[in-house]
Amino acid sequence: MKIPSPRASSIRTILSRFRSDRSESSNNQLPARIQLLDDQQWLDLLIRSIQEREIDGVKFPGFPSEDVQRIIVGSASEAALREAFEFYRLVKHCALALGMPLGEGRRFLDFGMGWGRFLRFLWKDVGEQNLFGCDIIPNFIQMARELGVPGNLDLVYSSGNLPYPDGFLQGGMAYSVFTHLPEPVHRHWMLELARVMQPGAVFLLTVGAPRFIDALESVPDASSSDYQRMLHGYSARANEFRAAYDRGELVFLPTGDGEILGDDVYGDAIVPPAYFKANWAPYFAIRDYIDDRNRFWQAVVVAQRV
Repeated sequence: MKIPSPRASSIRTILSRFRSDRSESSNNQLPARIQLLDDQQWLDLLIRSIQEREIDGVKFPGFPSEDVQRIIVGSASEAALREAFEFYRLVKHCALALGMPLGEGRRFLDFGMGWGRFLRFLWKDVGEQNLFGCDIIPNFIQMARELGVPGNLDLVYSSGNLPYPDGFLQGGMAYSVFTHLPEPVHRHWMLELARVMQPGAVFLLTVGAPRFIDALESVPDASSSDYQRMLHGYSARANEFRAAYDRGELVFLPTGDGEILGDDVYGDAIVPPAYFKANWAPYFAIRDYIDDRNRFWQAVVVAQRV
């Protein structure tokens, strides 16, 4: 298994590289002809928007440089959209199957929005007014606003509160966020999400899968990557981590950069289904736990607010 580079490792690069002297906002309500597109047609249109900011009179959000995209999500442009598309379709499928289909009358949150990759997908289904995104990196919020990413975008703090009233949201997602949270931060945000989600709301998140522990043992000790060398230092503890996982414990490897995202808020987390069933109740019912490397490189948890 290839272990992707972490978001934290090059955050400082984003802070130094990303500059813009203009501020854009989409302020667009998609016309009905676009809202009625099927998902594949919508993906094709978003891929087209990589090169064409305005299509049939609609201004689409821009994209960061490919270097910045890769630093944040590990891929760029069409490849980044195609990867996100599979999770977007799963979000829609689960929301519909669990009785809370996406729609303009339902408020939806992308928790840990990055450069707004998923918000542009959800724009068609939810509409800009009811689309919410947040992140703890100020430059991500600035970047998304300047690129014209649709939605209500907010900065949050690692031990702060979500800026939404109790029971405000009908759905949400967190892609590659809980994958990096130590247990106290994990539990903090679980409780905050429970507070802002109304009963029945469907929330999908990803976490590290047990195969990440297996991959530790194959990390080379002579890698040129600081992150890879750090992971190699944990390889001797792989059996310890497997035993903790089998006991239903959250396994956390502190791999933060010590500057932008320290070890107290960031690392690599492998979280078993038993942990969710024990700790997310009585707030959320765990409807599914999907660990299929052919679909997603992380495990997916489908939770529903009770």
